[in-house]
Amino acid sequence: MLERPVIDFPQTQQGGESPMIGFETWTMIKALHRQGWAKRKIAREVEVDRNTVRRVLRQDRPQPYARRPARPTLLTPYEAFIRQRVTEVDYCARRIFEDLQARGYRGSYDTVKLFVRPLRGERDRFEEATVRFETAPGRQAQVDWGSTWVWIDGTRVRMQLFVMVLGYSRRQYAEFTEDQTLETLIRCHEHAFDWFGGVTDEILYDNPKTIVLARDWEGKTITWNPRFWDFAKYYGFIPRLCRPGRARTKGKVESGIKYVKRAFGLGRHFATKAKLNPQLWEWLTTRADQRIHGTTFQKPAELFAHERLHPHHGKPPYQLPVVMPRTVAPDCLVTVDTNRYSVPWPYVGKAVEVVWGPEETVRIYHGGQLIACHPRRHERHQLVIDPVHTAALRRPVRPQAPSPAAPPQQGGPLWPRPADPVEVRDLAVYEALAQGGP
Repeated sequence: MLERPVIDFPQTQQGGESPMIGFETWTMIKALHRQGWAKRKIAREVEVDRNTVRRVLRQDRPQPYARRPARPTLLTPYEAFIRQRVTEVDYCARRIFEDLQARGYRGSYDTVKLFVRPLRGERDRFEEATVRFETAPGRQAQVDWGSTWVWIDGTRVRMQLFVMVLGYSRRQYAEFTEDQTLETLIRCHEHAFDWFGGVTDEILYDNPKTIVLARDWEGKTITWNPRFWDFAKYYGFIPRLCRPGRARTKGKVESGIKYVKRAFGLGRHFATKAKLNPQLWEWLTTRADQRIHGTTFQKPAELFAHERLHPHHGKPPYQLPVVMPRTVAPDCLVTVDTNRYSVPWPYVGKAVEVVWGPEETVRIYHGGQLIACHPRRHERHQLVIDPVHTAALRRPVRPQAPSPAAPPQQGGPLWPRPADPVEVRDLAVYEALAQGGP
């Protein structure tokens, strides 16, 4: 029995596959033939038919695989239309099928669905792809919430997790809370500002109602939460928003939340809830700041030395404003604490929000947009009016000339009428009439 020869395979060539076999099989057939093996024996050894062996022996080099062109189907004439239409109907195969039927398509829905499926998959892969976005020192921070379970005094407790990450250095601040209210969000921001010793130019968020009340997909029209917008102005940073459904845009803080949950939260037990955050902050200083970051390959504490933050020390803590809903009266006024403040006349009858901020001002918002700002009056029953708000309502009144009196109509009431002459008589005449005399 002949031994199987040792074959020295050459390097793979471009297009190294034949219609039915791979490059390795093609090379083995050639080598066995050079060793004197018969075609039948080669076919049995490499497990192919003799026609394949004959075809390989006629070739000087491996032939690239050529897929046979697909046979035309009932859907073929409509493929260009489908590729153009899918983006307009959000890759809905049922909607495409209905459109094709209106155009004369007589095939099945399953055929359309199978054609649209890979197009949708290509769209999904494109949306998942994210370009890494690096920012200059002090330019941006990212903020988000997470939630996790922790063990406190032997009991598993659900806690909320606030995380702020500096975009340049990747240094982060984290804090466990019991809720995600606006008041808690603002206090966590201030704790983070104190932790870093300053504020970045802008902060990137998702789209929670505590920050944004409404927005369009492209972000051209944004209705900010007026209380959070007032807070951002107080500290001098610009809030930015991710596109809806594109939370990975703020991937730095997403990774930061996962890191805190796994590296700190898992497997730890805390005696009391009051000890939870102090131990977290110690861990941030001794572990998180000193690790080699997987993206920057440097320690966050070392890169933090190059961050250029805006100092905020000396600024008193932000006083959360009082927000009062009101309806604008017909005289363009809003009543607050017995005093009345004006707003522009187009807002008559509309719902507004009156905000008493940390400064001695009264701000009035409609749909998150500031429409009026007045100094706050501490006296009672005061009227504060901006003449600009009602200027369009003050129109000059033209004096009207008196119209001439119309002549009395025949048979109608005689009013006004000229005075009749009055005859002056002696009182004795009236006395005689009273006694029945002539």
